[in-house]
Amino acid sequence: MKQAVGLIEVRGLASAVNVADTMVKVATVALLGIEKAKGNGWMTIKVLGDVGAVKASVDAGKSMSIENNSYISSLVIPRPAENLEKLFFNQSKKELKKSEPTIKEEPEKELKNEKKVEEIKTEVAVKKEKKKKTNGKANKQ
Repeated sequence: MKQAVGLIEVRGLASAVNVADTMVKVATVALLGIEKAKGNGWMTIKVLGDVGAVKASVDAGKSMSIENNSYISSLVIPRPAENLEKLFFNQSKKELKKSEPTIKEEPEKELKNEKKVEEIKTEVAVKKEKKKKTNGKANKQ
């Protein structure tokens, strides 16, 4: 794993959802999940992304949780060891790679749609030309 991992612990599910929403909106990070920690209603929010994005995301989440009076602790690990991923996260690299390209798939769909639109336009133009030719022949007779 060459990306950074960010963790924030907060009190309560509602606070965790609010903080996770803030974290994802502030920077380009992948939300790996919100996990219930042991006891006291603590929740751990896990994000993954570039080092700078994760730091900005964790800082924003920390300030939001301090505002809500639910902050427990936070941590950013810039380039964690490969074994750490297996220990802390249930998702494999394949699952992470599958979940990330949703943004990349949309432009491909748009390109396919644009190609379909262009094909339809050319078909319509060809049909119009055929009608003109057949109308021209009918008028001559």
